[in-house]
Amino acid sequence: MKYGDFHGHKAVVLENEHFRLECLAQAGPRVVRLIPHWTGENLFAEVPNFSKKTSTGEFQFFGGHRLWYAPESISYSYISDSFGITLKEIADGLRLTGMDEPGTGIRKTITIQVSPTRPFVILKHKLQNHGSVSVRLAPWALTMMRPLGTAILPQQQGNVDADGLLPNRRFALWPYSRWDDSRLKLGDEFIIVQSDNNDQPLKFGYFNPHGWLGYLYDDVFFVKRFGVRRDEEYEDYGCNSELYTNHRFTELESLGPVINLQPREDIVHTETWEVYKDTEIPKDLLGGKTLQEVLNK
Repeated sequence: MKYGDFHGHKAVVLENEHFRLECLAQAGPRVVRLIPHWTGENLFAEVPNFSKKTSTGEFQFFGGHRLWYAPESISYSYISDSFGITLKEIADGLRLTGMDEPGTGIRKTITIQVSPTRPFVILKHKLQNHGSVSVRLAPWALTMMRPLGTAILPQQQGNVDADGLLPNRRFALWPYSRWDDSRLKLGDEFIIVQSDNNDQPLKFGYFNPHGWLGYLYDDVFFVKRFGVRRDEEYEDYGCNSELYTNHRFTELESLGPVINLQPREDIVHTETWEVYKDTEIPKDLLGGKTLQEVLNK
């Protein structure tokens, strides 16, 4: 394995000709850096001194990508994962396995495979129940992007019934969010969120039938894709996609369906990541529009 350093924490390095990926070697499972070779800058937020204290201890955010499960709760979402990780090399990648959580018995694993030739990563997020009782949960993959970029989220379009009489979209807002937030732009085809230095948090969620979320930083466009199941139940009023932003980071979040995870069972939520120069974004991703047409509409 090739190693690096993340603010004093040992990191494992995966890379191809397009980018460098770094994962914490002793905490997590966490992916803390995604650095395109043509920029040399981490697309992910780095917040090594940002933490949350709870009755179970101190949870370190670190930055980058992590695996949680919904619904969010102080009692189990913020259990410390700053130690106890197990690493295993696999073909073209790495498997990161955390310890069994105290109280729930849930074990988190992220398996990462990097394409040898393309700007492409597959991440399989596994939740295993090593406890003695079932746990109602939904897998939840969160990616903290560096601030001062622009999130692009596709919306549902068109009728959902033959006569066009039924609603086709619904949104969930968190108590601290405001519709008149200057960072939020609701378009007919896309939701745009422009990150800035505003420390007031904004969070919303919705059902995203397109199965992707994007983030533009400078001339780099990051895309995370995930599966969509219309016939399943989702948390937070039916959300499979959520976004949170403040002055430190913008978080792109995908969720899998709700499940009663029985003892000795597991569930896997898969994401794929792609990284493009802003002039090389696939035409079909933005519905045939250019990036500037999407941002300026």
